[in-house]
Amino acid sequence: MGLGPPVLALYRQLKQLGAFEGIHDVMELGAQNVWCPKAGIVRSLFEAFGKPPPPADMLERFATWKGSARELYAALGFEFHCIDVDPNFDSIRLDLNFDSCPPDHKGRYGFVTNHGTSEHLLNQYNFFKVMHDLTRPGGIMLHAVPFTVHLEHGFFNYQPNLFDALARYNGYQVHGVFVGPDWQLSSFVPWEPALLDYLVLNSKTTHLLLVVLQKVHDLEFCVPFQGVYEEIAPEEVIGRYNLVVDGEFYDGKRVRHLLKEKIIADRIAQEMLVVRNEFDSLNGKYWELASKYATLEQSTALPLESVRGKEMLAELARRVRRRFLR
Repeated sequence: MGLGPPVLALYRQLKQLGAFEGIHDVMELGAQNVWCPKAGIVRSLFEAFGKPPPPADMLERFATWKGSARELYAALGFEFHCIDVDPNFDSIRLDLNFDSCPPDHKGRYGFVTNHGTSEHLLNQYNFFKVMHDLTRPGGIMLHAVPFTVHLEHGFFNYQPNLFDALARYNGYQVHGVFVGPDWQLSSFVPWEPALLDYLVLNSKTTHLLLVVLQKVHDLEFCVPFQGVYEEIAPEEVIGRYNLVVDGEFYDGKRVRHLLKEKIIADRIAQEMLVVRNEFDSLNGKYWELASKYATLEQSTALPLESVRGKEMLAELARRVRRRFLR
C-alpha cells in the first residue's frame, strides 16, 4: 500500500515519544513508495527527526507516487534495507511465502516494517516468523495493514486480536494499536471496538490498522493460539504451543496449569459480581417499597392497599435476606 499520510504522522509521533532512540536501520518487507500530497506532514516529520526541510523536488515526488520509501528513510537518517521478489530495489530477494530469514540477517534490524505486504501472501505463518527473526531484541516491528473492506486489495484483512496474540505468545511489548479512518488521511486514533459504530463501511472503505510492537527477548518465534479458544482446546492440542513468559519458553499445558487458579478466581469474582448486582437491585426495590409503605401507612384512605403493601414488603425482605445470606 505504500507509506501514506497516517504512517508519516505516526512516524513523527513515535520519534517525538522516543521510540526510535538507538535505532539507525530499517528493514522493509516489500519495497514501498511514498504518497503524501500534504507537504506540511512531510516537513513536520523532517523537523521531528532534526533534519533540514525537504527540498521541493522531493515533496513533488512524494505527492505524485514517484518517491520511494528508501529515499525517505535515507533523508531521515536510517540505513535502508528491504526484502522483495523484485530485484530492482536492491533488495534481498526472498519469496515470503516460502523462504526463511537468511542466517546472516537474523536479529540484525532495529526497525522492521510491514506496510501492506503480508495481506498479499497466503503463508501468514512464514511472514510473521521472518519478521520476528529479522528483528533484534529491543527492535520495533510496525504493521500498517488493511482493517476493513479494502475490497479486492489482498487476500486478507486483519483483526486487532491477532496482534494481541502475537504479542502474548512471543513476549512482545505493545506500544500501540491504532485505526486510520482512511489510508489517505493523516488521522489515526487508538483502537477500541466502539469505533466501528462510527466508521463508514462501503465498497470504497480503506480503514487502516496500525500496530507498533517491540521485540523483547532473543527467542524463537511462537505460533499464537487464539485466546478465546484456549480454555476449551484439548490438552494434547494446546500442549504443542509455546509461550514466552519472563523470557522463557512455557508450553501450553504448563501455562494452563500455572494460570488455573487465576482462571478459577476470575470466574468466582465474576459470579460474585453478578450476585452482588442482583442483591443491590433487590435492596433498592426493598427500600423503594419501604418508602411507599411508609407513605401508605400514614394515610387512612387505603387500608387494604396498606395491608397488601405490608405483605409485599415482608416477602421482598425475606428474598433479600435469603440472597444476602447465601
